[in-house]
Amino acid sequence: MIETIEKNTHLDIYFAAVGDVHGHIYKMLGLLQKWEAKHQQKLDFVLQVGDFEPHRHEEDLVTMDAPTKYKKLGDFANFYHNQARFTYPLYFIGGNHEPYGFLDYFPQGQEIAPNFNYLGRVNQIKVCDLKIVGVSGIYKPELFSYRPSIKAIKSYSNKKYIGFTEVEIEQALNYQDTDILIMHEWATDILKKEDLDKLQQRYSNARYEQIGNEYARLLIEALQPKLVLFGHMHLKYRSSMQVASDKIGNICCLANVQQGQDALAVFKKTSQGKIIEVTEQNIE
Repeated sequence: MIETIEKNTHLDIYFAAVGDVHGHIYKMLGLLQKWEAKHQQKLDFVLQVGDFEPHRHEEDLVTMDAPTKYKKLGDFANFYHNQARFTYPLYFIGGNHEPYGFLDYFPQGQEIAPNFNYLGRVNQIKVCDLKIVGVSGIYKPELFSYRPSIKAIKSYSNKKYIGFTEVEIEQALNYQDTDILIMHEWATDILKKEDLDKLQQRYSNARYEQIGNEYARLLIEALQPKLVLFGHMHLKYRSSMQVASDKIGNICCLANVQQGQDALAVFKKTSQGKIIEVTEQNIE
C-alpha cells in the first residue's frame, strides 16, 4: 500500500524528477539538497524513472539483469536498515536493471523502506492532487506476451523479468485523467531527427529508427499527460508532443545521477493545475 500526499491545492507545489540512480542514493540526495539550498524552496516529493537499484543485500544482486562488473550493492541497504534517512517522499518505477527478485513481490507497489515507494509493474497514484501513472520495465518483443512467476526466478534468466507485458500496457490504457506518465525507456519519435547527433555523442551507433518503443508512445497518445518522464538513455533531453488538438505534452528525459545536474529536473504545479519546469530563468 502506497500512502500518497495531500496538500492544499491552492498553493504552488514543487517536485523533482530524477534520472537513473543505479544505487547512488547519496548522490541523488545531494542534488536535491543542493537545489533546495540554492533556491530556498522546499521540494514536496520526488519522482524517479527506474534503474533505481534498491538492493537490500547480496542476494538481491543475484536477481538483477546486468553484467557482473555493474552488480554492486549501492546505498539502499543503509536506508533499508535505518542507518540513513531519506528526507523526501520518493516514488519510483522499475527499469531494466533492478532486483526484481525483490520488487516483483510487490506488483501493485509498496513502500519498501521509509519514504521509498515502488509503484509496482503498473500503477496510478495521486500525489498532491496530481494523477501519476507509472509503468515499469522496457519493451522486449520476446517478453511482451508472458513473464514467468517471480517464485520461479531461479529457473530463468534474469532477462525474463526486465520487460513490461501486453496486459500491463492494457491496464495502463484504462487509467483516466493522467497528469504525469513515468516510463523507463523512451517512446518512439520523441527525439527530433535533427537532434540525433546529441544521442550519437553518447551512443555512436545509435540509429533513429531504433530509438524508443511504440507502446510508450501509445500511452502518451491515449493518456494525454501534461508531463512525461523518461530515463534509460542517460541523456538530458527536452521535447514536446501534440497529444490532443488543444493539448501539448511535455517530454523530459533525464541523465543518470553520476552525470550530475542533468539528472535532475524540478517542476512547479501551479494553483491553476499547470506543470512548469523550473529553470534558472523562471525561478521566482
